[in-house]
Amino acid sequence: MPDYLRDLAPHLGTGPTILVFATVFMAGLLRGFTGFGFALAAVPVITLFVEPAAVIPAIPIVAMVAGAEQLRRAWRTANWHAIGRLLVGATLGAPFGTVALTYLPANIMRALIGLVLLLAVLALWRGYRFKQRPPTGAQIGIGLASGILNGATAMGGPPVILFFLASPEGVAIGRASLLVYFFFISAWSIVTQSVMGLVDPKTVVLALLMIPVMAVGNLIGDRLFNRTKAATYQRVALGFLMLIAILAIARAIMP
Repeated sequence: MPDYLRDLAPHLGTGPTILVFATVFMAGLLRGFTGFGFALAAVPVITLFVEPAAVIPAIPIVAMVAGAEQLRRAWRTANWHAIGRLLVGATLGAPFGTVALTYLPANIMRALIGLVLLLAVLALWRGYRFKQRPPTGAQIGIGLASGILNGATAMGGPPVILFFLASPEGVAIGRASLLVYFFFISAWSIVTQSVMGLVDPKTVVLALLMIPVMAVGNLIGDRLFNRTKAATYQRVALGFLMLIAILAIARAIMP
């Protein structure tokens, strides 16, 4: 194992190293296909072997750099009106999430997230969709919920993902909008983490190691999406969200 990787994880052997990079590849594949899910899929596994203080700030750097080519095309297709309102809500909600984290046990928050997410996924699986675009206030409210959850649990993505999956505008616009939305969220995370001094040489080294692996997975996922029917995309996206919901509930109830 290279010295610079050993410094990040001194007890990381060959097998776990392969698992870490396989996880990055599969998370990149998922993100390339669905437009979301890189952090949700990668962080829980990687932090088992590499210090979280290096992993968490590295993830948005990897997502931004490795997904740049995909973003160029999404930029023209995305629903910018919805993205702007969701970002306003997410920015306003983040401080309230931090307050919630102070007063509510993390496991209660995880259980609530898991239950609400599970119910929403089941509704979408049974065919529920918005008949028309929700009003401005509702869109800001969804962004607000995302910001609160992100501040409280670092799981702010699902409300926005569900919003675009239920959108009447179709899969292509929803996926493009998710790519753009998470680009801005990643950029904001990098800025805030840098200001707080969380981005250091270890973070940069880890990001540089992950970027080419994630980029390959992202490229393959993007090509798979271009050859996939909308119904298949919905099943994959909802299946992944259901898995997140079940894992969140399991983590909340396990000692």
